[in-house]
Amino acid sequence: MAYWTNLLAEIRMMILGIVVEDYRFESDRYARAGYACVCQEWQSVFEQSNFRRIIVDQERIGDFEKIMGNEATRYRQGYLEHLVLCIKLDEYDCTACQSKEDDETIRNNNNVFFNSPWDLLFILSKWVGFVGTRREKGLTLELGVYSPSDCKHTFRDFHLEENHPYQEFNDMKSYVDAYKQRIDRLDLGTLNDPYHGWVNGHQESPSLGSKQRFMGTLTVNDNLPQLSIYSYTFPNVEIVTGLLIRRQFYWKIKAKFLDKLLRETFTCLRWFNHEQFHFEKDYERLLLHGIPSTLRELDIFENFNKVLHPAQFKQLTNLEQYTKRANPSLGKALSKSSRLLTMLSAAFIVDAVDFFASFKPTNNPNSNVFPGENLQYLALTSQLLHPRKADRHINGVLIAAGRAAAFMPKLRGMEIWNGGGGHACVFRYRNYDGKTYISWECTWGPKFKLDPDVIDCWANVPRQGQYPHGNFTVTVNKKLLRHRDTKTYGSIVPLLKQRSWMQHFISDFQMLSRKIRTQHLRHRHNIE
Repeated sequence: MAYWTNLLAEIRMMILGIVVEDYRFESDRYARAGYACVCQEWQSVFEQSNFRRIIVDQERIGDFEKIMGNEATRYRQGYLEHLVLCIKLDEYDCTACQSKEDDETIRNNNNVFFNSPWDLLFILSKWVGFVGTRREKGLTLELGVYSPSDCKHTFRDFHLEENHPYQEFNDMKSYVDAYKQRIDRLDLGTLNDPYHGWVNGHQESPSLGSKQRFMGTLTVNDNLPQLSIYSYTFPNVEIVTGLLIRRQFYWKIKAKFLDKLLRETFTCLRWFNHEQFHFEKDYERLLLHGIPSTLRELDIFENFNKVLHPAQFKQLTNLEQYTKRANPSLGKALSKSSRLLTMLSAAFIVDAVDFFASFKPTNNPNSNVFPGENLQYLALTSQLLHPRKADRHINGVLIAAGRAAAFMPKLRGMEIWNGGGGHACVFRYRNYDGKTYISWECTWGPKFKLDPDVIDCWANVPRQGQYPHGNFTVTVNKKLLRHRDTKTYGSIVPLLKQRSWMQHFISDFQMLSRKIRTQHLRHRHNIE
């Protein structure tokens, strides 16, 4: 320490900053917590990182209040940026894994699900005022529900770890290699388990009961206070400005419960990112009436695959597998409720053709039917962007999008995209630094013709700002991917300009890891 204290204070801070920046939880685990115990100088540096992101389950909510909420530790609230409530349900064995939960299990799960967020929200409701620069940005709250048994039975490849461990962004850099090493340590015998639908590393069609248990829906019991906007009120939590629900938590949270939170609890919410494998019909009400007036960014991503949702897909050919049709009413509801949003991304849950329904070439455009005057960035999917769809249908939705863009004076970027087995494409509009362009990129080459009316429509979109009359360029039929490299919709996501805010970075890596797992398992099985 004598040598350390001889260094200039600025140099000491630079060294500690490098340690923080290069830290990896997967390799060092709790080393950074130890650094904070060395001295007061180190504590002030490392605690800011140690308490930046915290994960708690229902059993640790009380401990969370002790380390963040009393007089001596309240200053740490200013460090916290991301709080994860990871609700852990009871485990189950093979006698129950192939069937839906019984009534008693459902009641127990709903009790745990209701009480856990209530306890945490009550604590956060006492966090008033803003302390430090970080707190001014507010707090991101992430919700997730799982059972440790979920990854041990039929769907053992859907979860990377049993207890969803803490991960830093730097951990993701070596995530792929670590995942391969974990697969190498697997006993392939565990993936030759016909009872759970596994044959030599390949998963067969799972039973309906196993899917119902794996993707249960959580609400509240009848004997608990009803989740009604008229009767029961959750505590007001001003500190939460971001709400995140990631794809790795397959248990669904009732739309009615989320509607309650958005209406009454998160009164200062600025953004909401919801990733899920299936959205219920009640989600339409949430999109139509539940978006709070403070919300500026909304990102909804409906994940899907042939294992969990075979009934929702239509198998056509080897190169065109599993096409999903969105609910038209959801698209229209979201179009009506986007009045105050500046950023909107909706993948597969809605279709661009429904979102822009009022602006079809046969309709008279009217700004009153599309409240998009604040939108700066928009990303939507459309089933029509497909090599087997007629050119007139594709051009029709692109013209409708261009007519709607005329009523978006602040629009900087729009992407309409689609992807699946053997196909992927994206229509892109960008307006920045005096340069405006549209582009069409796909996997099927020059088969599609971009109609001149589409080009004229987008060329005439009003442009405000510093460069209202900048250059306008058109790029058509640029090669996006080879069709054989497009296995799922996840293949195109890394190529989207608005990818960084469409999904959480861990979700991106999980989509990549699932592809790697399949290829690596098949390769290893062939060798053995």
